[in-house]
Amino acid sequence: MHKPLLMAFLLSLPLWIVFNNFIVALVVSLLVAFLISMGYSLYLMKKRKNP
Repeated sequence: MHKPLLMAFLLSLPLWIVFNNFIVALVVSLLVAFLISMGYSLYLMKKRKNP
């Protein structure tokens, strides 16, 4: 989860097939990858805060 750009690239390939448009697939995959990365970072911060 520390490399959102790599995750976005990997997500864009199947989304390209689904949407049949690479630009839309790239934008959606970037949004999803950064949201997943942000959520994971918040989870780790919360986990470290509460012993």
